[in-house]
Amino acid sequence: MNTDAAETQSASAAQIDRTKFWMSGINPIVYPTILALILLAMFSDKFFTVENQLNILRTAAAAIIIGVGQTFVITARQIDLSVGSSMAVVMGLTGFLVLDGYPIIVCFGFALIVGLLLGLINGLIVSYLKVPALLATLGTLVLFRGAIQELMYGNYHVRFPAAFVQLGQGSTFGIPNLVWAAATVALVGYIVMTRLRFGRYVVATGGNPDAAMISGIKTNRVIITAFVLQGVLVAIAAFLLMGRMNSAHPTVGQGLELHIIAGVILGGTSLFGGVGRIWGMAIAMYLISVLENGLLLAGAGFFWQQILLGILLITSVAIQIRRNGGIGGAFG
Repeated sequence: MNTDAAETQSASAAQIDRTKFWMSGINPIVYPTILALILLAMFSDKFFTVENQLNILRTAAAAIIIGVGQTFVITARQIDLSVGSSMAVVMGLTGFLVLDGYPIIVCFGFALIVGLLLGLINGLIVSYLKVPALLATLGTLVLFRGAIQELMYGNYHVRFPAAFVQLGQGSTFGIPNLVWAAATVALVGYIVMTRLRFGRYVVATGGNPDAAMISGIKTNRVIITAFVLQGVLVAIAAFLLMGRMNSAHPTVGQGLELHIIAGVILGGTSLFGGVGRIWGMAIAMYLISVLENGLLLAGAGFFWQQILLGILLITSVAIQIRRNGGIGGAFG
């Protein structure tokens, strides 16, 4: 009897452990996403149409691409507020080459170089001038935006070549090119974060910078690389969005930084460093696009979308501060 009881208890404990494992493996952002999908499907019969879902994914795609970079930056205990302004600079400068008829591959390479340099500027300011990331990237947010507005002086690029527009607006096997790009970037970002040395260094740098330095990790180099990666991914998103919009304007991307940070934090990445969740971020970006789409179907305007995004951001940060026991990371 005692043996049977022990075996039964052991089996029950094993079942509980398996349940805990599967539940802990599920990012909490999945549950509100499923709830939102169910409620919006009940509200509108147009919500679950293939066309509408592809539109939601297309809207989320650019944010996911940029969000992968922001995930690395925040995991390293930094933050980048300049992503919207960086996007405007990449679009503005690359637009000149596109309209001049340069090959698409040359324009793409130029965009990557511009994004890399912008990220490098942020990384050097944070790492070597020791300016806190919040203030450093707040400064470059204004600097980059002012520079491209001065350069373009209220003008904007329109009517790009058809082949370039097709790159942003086209589809492959029925799936928008932007969505393919976002899925690829997210997959590569996940592999780098969880399987490669650089990802481990980012986590270690954000989790405990002093311990990381003692263990031989060059934390300044890690931080600079994270900012450079962010700049390159902003460039990829900007390049594809230029084609999708068939235009480039110096005011593009205003407020984008809050959208990106909200998605990253909602997805489970710790604002205080040391924890990065690539797939959680991707799901959160999809959730934000779902809610924005649902508000549009309900007849709510753009300002209600901003209100909702602000509430989501405040709530997610408040939860993390409560768990962390105080403010930290890129803020102190």
